[in-house]
Amino acid sequence: MTEGDKFNANTQQTPEKGDDLLNDLDLEKVILVLKKSIPWIIILLIISCSAAYIYVRYTKPLFQSQSILKLDVQNESSIIGISSPFGNTGTAGLSGEIELLKSELFFSRVVEAIKYDVAYYYYGQILEEERYKNSPFVVSHLIKNESFYDKPIDLEVINGDQFRLEYEIGSTLVSDIYNFNQEILTPDFNFLVEKTNSFSNTNALGKYYFTVNSNQATTNFLQRNVIVDPLNFNAKTIRISLNDFNKNKARDFLIAIDTLYLEYTKEAKNKTIEQKIAFLDNQLKLTNQKLEEYESYFEDFTIAHRTTSLENDVGEAIVSLEALDTQYIKLKTEHSNLELVIDQIEADQAFIISPFIVSTLPETVASQLVSYNKLVSEREAKLASYNENTFVIQRISQQLQTEEGNVRKLLIEYEGILNDRIEQVDSRRKTVESAFVQLPSMDTEFRKNRRFYGLYDETYLQLVRSKSELEIAMAGTVTNFVILSPASLPADPIEPQALLIYGIGLLAGLVLSTVFVLMRYLLHNKINSVKELERLVHAPVLGSLPYYRANGETQTCLVIDKALKSSLSEALRSIRTNMEFLNPDKANKIISVTSTVSGEGKTFFSINLGAILSLANHKVIIVDLDMRKPKVHTAFGDERGAGGVSTILIGKEKLSKCIRSTKMENLYYLNAGPTPPNPSELLLGESFDRLLTDLKKDFHIILLDTPPVGLVTDGILAMHRANLPIYIMRADYSKRVFAKSLNNLVRMNRFKNLSVVLNSVKYAKGYGYGGGYGYGGYGNGYYEEENSKNGSIIEKLKKVNT
Repeated sequence: MTEGDKFNANTQQTPEKGDDLLNDLDLEKVILVLKKSIPWIIILLIISCSAAYIYVRYTKPLFQSQSILKLDVQNESSIIGISSPFGNTGTAGLSGEIELLKSELFFSRVVEAIKYDVAYYYYGQILEEERYKNSPFVVSHLIKNESFYDKPIDLEVINGDQFRLEYEIGSTLVSDIYNFNQEILTPDFNFLVEKTNSFSNTNALGKYYFTVNSNQATTNFLQRNVIVDPLNFNAKTIRISLNDFNKNKARDFLIAIDTLYLEYTKEAKNKTIEQKIAFLDNQLKLTNQKLEEYESYFEDFTIAHRTTSLENDVGEAIVSLEALDTQYIKLKTEHSNLELVIDQIEADQAFIISPFIVSTLPETVASQLVSYNKLVSEREAKLASYNENTFVIQRISQQLQTEEGNVRKLLIEYEGILNDRIEQVDSRRKTVESAFVQLPSMDTEFRKNRRFYGLYDETYLQLVRSKSELEIAMAGTVTNFVILSPASLPADPIEPQALLIYGIGLLAGLVLSTVFVLMRYLLHNKINSVKELERLVHAPVLGSLPYYRANGETQTCLVIDKALKSSLSEALRSIRTNMEFLNPDKANKIISVTSTVSGEGKTFFSINLGAILSLANHKVIIVDLDMRKPKVHTAFGDERGAGGVSTILIGKEKLSKCIRSTKMENLYYLNAGPTPPNPSELLLGESFDRLLTDLKKDFHIILLDTPPVGLVTDGILAMHRANLPIYIMRADYSKRVFAKSLNNLVRMNRFKNLSVVLNSVKYAKGYGYGGGYGYGGYGNGYYEEENSKNGSIIEKLKKVNT
């Protein structure tokens, strides 16, 4: 194995156990990409923060007014022994109150109270503003065409006396100028526009628009923006909030809701009792009519016959007949009540069966009707708090239907039994009456009417008693309604939240910046560091040169003579040492220097490497083989000249006449000469071999500055004749694909000692020697070559040499 194979084997990196993604991360490349991305990061942060500012600045602020209520409905009639008709007022009752507050029926009452029939708006430069209670004008209206409800109508105040009114009818724009206090009469509407105290001749000028609000539109607005939440079920407290772009409007509307709820909830609670009272009033009216008829009969009988008593000889018969009549009337009354109950049950709407009627029926039927009444009462009570479509109402309705079926079946059975009994009593009564036909018919009729009168009078008293109980219960209804926290005037909007939006904008800028830097890192296709270069190429890396600023000079120049102890000089000395370890046995070394493309610094490296080698008492000559674009002569401030490599190879000039000296001792160079038409053919000929042989006689080291191998093949021809081919790559310039080209070049041409140098590496501040140079890895005070420590590469080279 040759020394080059040993060097290559020892310098190849092998993965170790435990390597992860962080080991593949090139921190130097990350820092480089980050530094280059700083302007873009600043721009992204400015854009994101500006977007957040614009959003906050030009988004209409949304305000929320809140109030806290304590709800409780009590029935003070319990003090006098009358039970409450409302049932449970616990958690279910509170949920019902919340549904009541959110109902469309309640909001329609609020709309009627707030008188929000016209809304006024001012056109701003970007946002529009509602002029709630501070509009410079008011509009009285009579809408004839309902399509003008909820329709924007533009009004531009021209001066203190006139305004322009614009609106659309279909696709036609109507525009006219009117005076204030002038009635506007059209087939669609009548308007009267008047100035308010907020009108100013200067500040009021501008464009406005107003809408005539329909009740439904305002109701929909309240349903969308009013939020009712329970705070504490045990304490029966709720929070009502209203959102709007105008904070005064939000507060005023919420005050109206709080105020109206007091009367509305009391009214809703008493609605059930009112329905029962209405039923009793109807029964009282019918009973009273019957009583009036019997009273009229008694008055007429007394006036006509001047008596109210008959013979006592028919007493026993009459007693018997009276008993039968009483039983017959009772059965008929039961039958009448039974028919009334059946009619009420079979009606579309469920009614509460009168307790009086229930009490006249047998215990079995009465108990079933009591259960039915309880369900009807419960449903009516729940309907005051719940919507008819809610689950609670539907569940009670289902129970009511089941109970109704049971009651109907029982009533029909009892009706059949009652009819049989009535027929039996009626048959017996007719038998008794036929036995007393000799009795005066008027006496019989008088007694019969008196019996009916007594029954109706008793019924009337029971109905009056029931109605009184319900009226007392309704009068005792008290709403223990307390506003714990009145509607507030919001100081700050709930949207947009400036700090949150700014934070999101800043975070978005940071995220976008991170993504941008990451993408640039992943898409970055240039080599930046020695670590990255070692990972990509299959050839040893001799070292690297720090970034050099020309300071007004051409980049291809000799700088070693001006700064012998600079970081650049130390880097070249390190490379020189590595070269000696790599090829120690050659007396006359031929070193070729090439690159992939122009601009990677091969000529700069060749000249300054030659200068460093000459300082070690080696006689060095630099041969410019780039006959298409020669640059070696420019580094020494000379003209290209007529003689050089091209003329020597064709035998036109002699070598001794073309060699030029430099201002540095032991350093010479051979100019490229005129550009020939066939540079590659010249290097293939024997004349080139003779040239190298002649140069070996007078020089210790021959440096061949060849053309870029990525462009022409001249460099490859020279590399085959070199003892040590050196390949130059430039940091942040050479692309990663160049490393693949280099690997292919090594594999195809079987170069054993080819090595790589990375040029123009930018290191972090704080390293190097100053004076315009920077080179990482060299500390202050490091100047002398014999005391240098060349890092891991030198240690590997020592192993190879051993």
